[in-house]
Parts: sequence; structure tokens; C-alpha cells
Amino acid sequence: MKSGLAPKIRALAMVVCAFLACPAAFAAVQDKQQSKGDAPKISEGEQKAIEKINAASGVAEKLKAAAEYVKKNSKSQMRPRVAAYVSDEIAKVTDHNQRIGFVENFTKTFNLPEEADLIKPTLIDSLIGSTKFEEAFNEGSKHIERKPDDVIVLTQVAWAGANQARAQFQPNQPPPAAMLQKASEAGAKAVELLEADKKPEGMDAAFWGNFRNSWLPRLYQAQGVILYFNNDKTGAKDKLEKAAGLDPYDPPTLLMLSDILNTEYTKLGERYQTERKQALLNEALQKMDELIDWLARAAAATEGDAKFQKLNADVMDQLKNYYSYRHEGKTDGLTELIKKYKKP
Repeated sequence: MKSGLAPKIRALAMVVCAFLACPAAFAAVQDKQQSKGDAPKISEGEQKAIEKINAASGVAEKLKAAAEYVKKNSKSQMRPRVAAYVSDEIAKVTDHNQRIGFVENFTKTFNLPEEADLIKPTLIDSLIGSTKFEEAFNEGSKHIERKPDDVIVLTQVAWAGANQARAQFQPNQPPPAAMLQKASEAGAKAVELLEADKKPEGMDAAFWGNFRNSWLPRLYQAQGVILYFNNDKTGAKDKLEKAAGLDPYDPPTLLMLSDILNTEYTKLGERYQTERKQALLNEALQKMDELIDWLARAAAATEGDAKFQKLNADVMDQLKNYYSYRHEGKTDGLTELIKKYKKP
């Protein structure tokens, strides 16, 4: 049995977790369905203040104009709409550090609890984008204590927790159990809401559809990562297989599944070497065939991607060895197998 290759492939998951990809920003999304005619009547002065915010060039200037508006119109029925507009403008900023500064400025002006909730996903998104995973996790955890069904923030907590677990991992020393538990629970709740298609009230339907489709596989992936680094490889495999079922072309998911399958195969191979039972040999060979299939998927997904170049070479090395073992030392048909799993 060729179990000596196991340590090399096992290292893949450790490296690849750094590449957990975020499919879409967690932008703040407001109700887009209100008609222009339902706006409350306001004074001419307030109307001009709002127009000044709209006309201001850049987020910094809009924030200044918004601060002036709130000073004079803090009780206005238009305040929530102004806050929503400014929040949306901040969410469009692509520089995460700059966006964090704008969020801090926003909360000084718009200091009501519901206004803080409005900008919270944008803040957490920027913390995740800045690899400040622990800060993002803590911000999100505090938020869902008050709003346990906020699917956006639940998703962010799960994602931040998975990345923090990866960042904190040390061999034989899993990340803090409390963090893993909270992140896992947040992920499970978010999956429940997404699978039930429970669109939050007031959220744009198109945004919800895109969010649901892109983040459901990532949530399963996050759960798998958390379980993986908590040394529950069986549970991790189940979640990662669900992620692969929804997105069969994601390199981190496929690489971690290959790693788990390789570990399972290696253990069976070692048992066979000791016990020499035919049943164990058959089981190990079946596991090797399963591993070959996942390696072929990983090879197809990472081929031609610069950031996975080294990992693709490692995967191909392992795949050729296992494939040739099962095909009388030949690799005939391997190219076709990989091509079968290429993204259309």
C-alpha cells in the first residue's frame, strides 16, 4: 500500500486555508421597494440639507453634510432614509481601512441603536477584509446577542470564526473552544435561514438571491473548516461534501476533502500492513479510488490559477502516483478524468 505519500498531501489543507475566498461583500442593503411618493413632507430647509448630502462629492463630504443635517433635523422622519443612504455610500468604498474610518465617523453622527445596526455588516466586512478576524468575530457576536436572526451577521461570524480558527491553529492545540462553538452555532443558524429561504424583511430580493446562492456553500465550508481545526475530520468531511455539492469548483473545499480522504486512506493502509486482512485491503483500495476522484477535482479547480500553482503541482504529483498504482503503473486516462471536472 502506498501510504508513504500521506504526510505530503496532508500539508495541503494547512496551506490552502489561507485562501478561503469571500464570494461577495456583505454590503448593507436597504429597502429598495419604497416609492418616491411616500416620503414625508419636510421643510424647504431640510430638503436643501438632504440635497446637499446627495450632491456632496465623496463619502467624507457626504458625512460632513449628514452631520450638519442631523444637528438641525435629528427628530425628522427622513432621518432613517438619510442614514440608510449614507450607509450605502460607505458600503461602496473598496478600501477596507478607509471604510472602517468612515464607519466610525458615521456612528458618531447616526448614534441611534437601529443606525448602528444599519452599518454593522459593513464594519464587520471591512474587518474581515483587513484580516482582523478576531475583531470581526467579536463585533458580530455582540450584535447577534441582540439580533439572533440577522442572517448577514450570522454568516459573518461563522466566516470570521473559521478564518480565526485557521489563523490560530497549532498542531495538537485547537483554537479556543468557546470561539469555535459560537462560530459553529452562528453558521448552523445562518444555514437554517438560507435553506428555508427566509429573506429578511425589507431586503432587496435580487440581493437576497445572490447572497443565498453564493454564501450557502461558503457556510458549509466554514463549518467544515471549524470542525477540521477542532480535529473532527468526520464532521468536517460531511460539511465540506455539502459545500462541494453546491459549489463543485471551489479549490479550498476540494483540497481539504482530498486531505481528509488521504488521512482516511493512510490509516486503512497502515492497518492492512499490520493485520494483512483482505477486507482491509479492499476497503483501503476503495478509499484510494475515492481519493483519486477528489484529487482530480482539486487538480481541475486549481489548474491555471496563479495563487494555487504550487498546490496544483503537489496535487498532480499525488494524483499521478495514486492513479498509476490503480492502473498498472500507467496514467492513461488521467487527463480525461481531470477534464471531466473542469468548470464549464
